[in-house]
Amino acid sequence: MTQNPSNERPNSKDPLAGAAVDEEGYDALSDAELVETCRNELPHGGGAFRSLLVRYEGIVFNTCLKMLGNVQDAEEACQDAFMRVYHKIDQFEGRSTFKTWLYRVVCNHCMTRRRQMAIRRERGTEIREVITAEMLEKQEDQTEAADAASEKVHQALAQLRAEDREMIVLRFVSDLSLEEMAEVLDLKLSATKMRLYRAIDRFKDAFLELSNAEETENEKAGTP
Repeated sequence: MTQNPSNERPNSKDPLAGAAVDEEGYDALSDAELVETCRNELPHGGGAFRSLLVRYEGIVFNTCLKMLGNVQDAEEACQDAFMRVYHKIDQFEGRSTFKTWLYRVVCNHCMTRRRQMAIRRERGTEIREVITAEMLEKQEDQTEAADAASEKVHQALAQLRAEDREMIVLRFVSDLSLEEMAEVLDLKLSATKMRLYRAIDRFKDAFLELSNAEETENEKAGTP
């Protein structure tokens, strides 16, 4: 069954730019079938890999964006991650789904990149542009109240540790199941559940603290 990523990035950089593309019905193939076709095509043909890229580039970009905090770093990380997949696809053994293997590559790359960014930037700068799926999908007629709530979500995410933010992003932005998260993070299912619930609790605490602080400020300013 064809999978379509949400929030697809038009004009995304393509690691197969210039590669020959076989005009076949790749979109109708499953991930496993595309991977097998990739092994037969690469490096001389790129149709199957291009189909995998198009299938997942939107959601991979959004995952990179939530983990890294700004568009430029996310675009570079997305391109780098797909290049890693391109060069390592022969190493995919099929013990997990391609989707979970891909997320493992993406998350590992983003965590490495975050550590590199931490050397060059202060924490607040790193995460100032972290945004949520709701903010990406908001409509033009969204109310000021909804904008304010989205901003608080942004701020609450920014206050979380990288590990907690990763749990929130994988579950609620990338929409992975608990089982898929466990595979991506190489954890037992029970440990994944525990870490996710703790991350949710910390997010709720941060969000509530921001809301209370805003109410206090409004009361002082006389704002309803």
